[in-house]
Parts: sequence; C-alpha cells; structure tokens
Amino acid sequence: MSGKRKLATRDLIYIGVLSALCAIGTSLKIPLPTGGMVHLGTAVIFTVAIIYGGVFAGFTGAIGSALFDLVMGFSPYTLWSFVIKGIAGLIAGRIAKGAWPEASSGKHWLLRAVVGCLVAALWTAGGYVLAWWQILGSLSVALANIPSSLLTSGVGVIVALILAARLRTKVRY
Repeated sequence: MSGKRKLATRDLIYIGVLSALCAIGTSLKIPLPTGGMVHLGTAVIFTVAIIYGGVFAGFTGAIGSALFDLVMGFSPYTLWSFVIKGIAGLIAGRIAKGAWPEASSGKHWLLRAVVGCLVAALWTAGGYVLAWWQILGSLSVALANIPSSLLTSGVGVIVALILAARLRTKVRY
C-alpha cells in the first residue's frame, strides 16, 4: 500500500482519543529529585506506534503531550513537547510499523518495535536537553535531566511492549 493516503474521519477520531489517553498517561507521574518525572504518556505513544504506525503515533504524541503541558501549567514546554514527542511518535511508529495501521510489520515485529522505541527515546532525550537548556537557562541542569528522560522512556518501552503484545492481534482498525 502506498504511504500517501489521506486521514479519514475515523482516523481523526482515533487520534483524538489516543491523544487524550496520552495526556492522561502523562498526568500519571512520579516526580524525581532532579525535577524530571516518570510518566506513562510515553508508554501510550510507543504503544500507538507499535499498533497503529507513525502517523497516528506522531499526532498522538504531539497533541497529547502539548495538551498536557497546556492544561497542567507547563506552558513553556508546550511547543517543545509538540515537536519532540510528535517526532518521537513518528520515528517509533515508522520503524515499528510503517506509516499507517494497515501496514504489515511482519514476523519481526518485536525487534522493529524495540528498535523504533529506542531510537525515539534517544531523540526525546536529545530534544528535551535543548528544551531544558533553553527554558531553564542552564546546560548543566539540562544534562542532569537526561537520566529521568531515559528512565521515562525505558518505562514507556517496557509498558508498550507488554500492551502491544496483548493488543496487536485484538485491535481492529
């Protein structure tokens, strides 16, 4: 199938619901002493990436993460989250599944999912270093937050792989 299809109304509804789940997952957080947090929003993005592909995960990550930042008072991060998490979802989904839900990920879905999520985690860590440096004004503080970013992504990968293993054969698109 060609990767150039248009978003249907059903796609927009799915993206809206998945974005809301991402925002809710991000609100389920454990604060860390470094000022960062571990949350389940990344797990939602990675699960969507594995099951639905890059387009859905990109929009889910961008909209859901930006929505969380706006609603929860992290407005300086809103645009950063929109770009960083949107691209992270796109990266993870394109590697794990392809562009669209109907793309076949083949028998090596687990390897593709792990690689996609890990590449997206590295992108996210790098992107947020720039965001923290810009917003907080300190490169040393930004670099100190890398472990919390990687921890959040690690938790997200583990949760997403568990969920995707259970959901990938049951979700009907």
